[in-house]
Amino acid sequence: MSSEGRTRAAFRVLGPVELQTATGRVVLTGKQGALLTILLLSANRVVSVQRLAESLWGEPLPSSPSSRVRMLISDLRKTCVAAGDDLIRTQRPGYVVRLVPDQLDLARYLDRVAQARKAAAGGDLETAVSCYDEALRLWHGAPLLGVDGSFVQAEAARLEELRLEAVEERSSAMLAMGRYAEAVTGLTAVIADHPLREAAHGQLMLALHRSGRRADALAVYRRLRERIIGELGLEPERELQRLHQRILTSDTALEPSDTALELSDTALEPSETALEDTAPETSDISPEPPRHQPHPVVSPVPRQLPAPPPHFVGRERERAELDRLTRDPTKNSMAVAAISGTGGMGKTSLALHWAHDNVGLFPDGQLYVNLHGFDPSNGPLPVHVVLRHFLGSLGVPAAAIPAGEQAQAGLYRSLVAGRRLLVVLDNARDVAQVEPLLPGSPACVVVVTSRNHLPGLNATRGASLIGLNALTRAETRHLLGRHLGESRIGADPDSVAVLVEHSGGLPLAISVLTARAAMHPHFPLSVLAEELSSPATRLDALHTGDLNTDLRAAFTASYEALDAATARLFALLGLAPWPDIGLRSAAAVAGLPTSRTRVLLHDLEAANLIHQHRPGRYRTHDLVRLYAAERARSDRPDHERTEALTRLVDSYVHTACAGDRLLYPNRPFASRISPEHSPDAFGDAAAAWAWFEDEQSSLIAVQQLAVRLGMDAAVWRLAWAMDTYHKRCQHEMRIESWQTALAAVERLGVSSTRAFAHWYLGYTYAQAHRADDGLEHLMLAFKLFEQEDDLAGQAHTSHTLGFAWLARGEPEHALPHVENALRLQRELRDPLWEANALSAVGWCHAKLGHYPQARSSCEQALELFQKYEDLNGESATLDSLGYIAHWAGQHDQALGYYGRCLELRDRLGNAYQGADTLVRIGDVQHETGRPTAARDAWQRALDLYHKQHRAAEAESVQEKIRRLAERPSAAAGPSGPAAPADR
Repeated sequence: MSSEGRTRAAFRVLGPVELQTATGRVVLTGKQGALLTILLLSANRVVSVQRLAESLWGEPLPSSPSSRVRMLISDLRKTCVAAGDDLIRTQRPGYVVRLVPDQLDLARYLDRVAQARKAAAGGDLETAVSCYDEALRLWHGAPLLGVDGSFVQAEAARLEELRLEAVEERSSAMLAMGRYAEAVTGLTAVIADHPLREAAHGQLMLALHRSGRRADALAVYRRLRERIIGELGLEPERELQRLHQRILTSDTALEPSDTALELSDTALEPSETALEDTAPETSDISPEPPRHQPHPVVSPVPRQLPAPPPHFVGRERERAELDRLTRDPTKNSMAVAAISGTGGMGKTSLALHWAHDNVGLFPDGQLYVNLHGFDPSNGPLPVHVVLRHFLGSLGVPAAAIPAGEQAQAGLYRSLVAGRRLLVVLDNARDVAQVEPLLPGSPACVVVVTSRNHLPGLNATRGASLIGLNALTRAETRHLLGRHLGESRIGADPDSVAVLVEHSGGLPLAISVLTARAAMHPHFPLSVLAEELSSPATRLDALHTGDLNTDLRAAFTASYEALDAATARLFALLGLAPWPDIGLRSAAAVAGLPTSRTRVLLHDLEAANLIHQHRPGRYRTHDLVRLYAAERARSDRPDHERTEALTRLVDSYVHTACAGDRLLYPNRPFASRISPEHSPDAFGDAAAAWAWFEDEQSSLIAVQQLAVRLGMDAAVWRLAWAMDTYHKRCQHEMRIESWQTALAAVERLGVSSTRAFAHWYLGYTYAQAHRADDGLEHLMLAFKLFEQEDDLAGQAHTSHTLGFAWLARGEPEHALPHVENALRLQRELRDPLWEANALSAVGWCHAKLGHYPQARSSCEQALELFQKYEDLNGESATLDSLGYIAHWAGQHDQALGYYGRCLELRDRLGNAYQGADTLVRIGDVQHETGRPTAARDAWQRALDLYHKQHRAAEAESVQEKIRRLAERPSAAAGPSGPAAPADR
């Protein structure tokens, strides 16, 4: 619809995103609002579909991003048309919105601000303020409110910065005009929303000072400084410190002159008079005592260590590390140890037990303070409060304690210099809270405990970083026995096993459980065990109502210390149905780029809420994970939780499909099952295999998650993508996966998909030595493919039917099926699968003892595999030729074929089938009178079988090695390879 001849639409992004037309106003939120925002911020420029998708979803992109963008564009156009306008135009490679400047509030805003700056530069401050007011009236709330996209946070911050710049520029003009009261009102609102914005604080200090409110101006600086130090560990900018000093000394250069002056940076510079006699930065608090009336300083020996918890077990490694601090003869600097761990992990208990055990090493005293770094009610203890406490403990009268924090810290370090003193800083929030409390003397030892890792202490002070993990099962049981007595826990070992397992090795959890048990000494432990067994009641079983001993409260304190983005990720990770997650999966849950997710995960790791047990892989303690899931249910809306889990499933589907393409490049029907091109998630097949190794448990869990979410297409695509990995080493998981997939495709009701599922489930049963079950599904799959006139499906199912009959030991029934597969593959003109069928025909002939026919078929197959560079097929056929030569009595030829096969399987990283080839090499070596070579090959195979958890195969080879040791001439007997129909 053309907009000519009627009122043009207006768009607003300086607040909720809105479309205004003559017929009404529409607020756009979610992805639709995000899409319109991207087009508006790039008005009159074409935005590609790729850029739209990246801005809307970030990495990883959802499935079919282009289709999703087109659907959103269609919906947005309908919304715009319903509101009375349609300005979105399709223009390759994407879309564009054509606007004139006054149609967008952001354009009008920037125009008014430019006018204001021009007027201010010309000295017309009244006009400048008026233009700034017009510009700021265009704002109607937080920018881009309610919009959902990966770009929103950064773009909203940029727009907000534009607003703050205008507010500060307007305040400068008003200060220059002498309108101080108005400036104070506006600037007070700014710093309330932006408490670390130093420029606004400087303007407010100047406005207050010029209004005659000098004390209020100094208070503004004091509050800002405390906040910057507490949150950032920094001092305010130098210019702001100078302005503070000038206000403190009543510098007359700051007073307004008779004429209005524009505020510039020079107003923040110290005057010559102010620099002549500069007082200490901290003198605004209270002056130091006069030098002619000194207070005597007595240095008593402080003994402040609290009693340690009565029961303590384990931690030998950590105690040894603490011991090392006091025994290093080369130490010429203060020793610092930082003990970190999740809330409830026993950090304070370790510190106090070690301190009491070594109290004799510190004859000059022990200082202790609980810094309340994660106190949910009062917040962290301010540094100046701790310094006053320490100075008082060291004998300094209250009246003699300097007012400024720096002076307090200097006096503290002077008093402890040369003293053999232990300082325990318990429950620290961060390095900024700890740093001013560190003595400078090499004779001192400092032990810090914190829920956060404190790598900054290692960087600046060479601190030993001691991370606490959960107690072992044996240590947990020992601690239970210390609390409850061996007789009580010995009477009910089953319940004790439950307590051990589900307390997660957290000392606080064990203390809570044993306290509850002690309250009811006649209750059986099974009552507690039952509560602890269910994830739904596990944290309730560890609830005491006391903030200091309640596990949920301990986790809450850590959670509430996180920033909003990190807390969101923590909660959403609790939804994942397994405790171990990779970076790519975590990014999918968060809906963020991997680079941003890595930063958030680092913050969670620093807070000891997750543990990076291997590069790029993160694990959460079971109890912490339960708590995270609780927060997800309480803090995140239903749709956000569902979207996070949907993204997680989609990410696994795409990544697994990408990995499967590398493991099985020529897999039939791959383009049908996974038509979209998956991202390049892996560098090579070895990397893909390693990913499947890491994720095998997660993949089954995510398939079950997909079932719960009703994502049936994802359920069976996951079974497909996992199959290449599973068929080499995980038969039971493979069966479970395809049974789940078959149920999903039955719900989908698509005949061709049902055929695939029955085919693969039958194949899986046959490989797992359940050929009878497999034949039933394979025959049904063949009929379904016949109904669909799907020759390729019939060919591959015939191939697998041959394998199933071979698995039953009936090659005579297998041969007609594989010959049918060969006929169909030739009709389909598929040379690679013709080669596979030839190899299968050759194998059937070999099992029937028809060695010439077997060799002929396999040699034809080998030629095709080599021509089309299919290394998997080539290695399998070489294995078959080795078997044929072995049974035909051509041992040297057999070793040649097997050797080439093993070389290829090593190159492919196929250690699973490589182990089988090693067994056959050992068989041939043994038959030709080479027992040493036979033993070496069998031993290599045995080592691989153990790594692959293939107990039956390992036992068989071990028997060969045993018999060889007893009777070197005993015949081993050739063992056959897996049927080529399996390849």
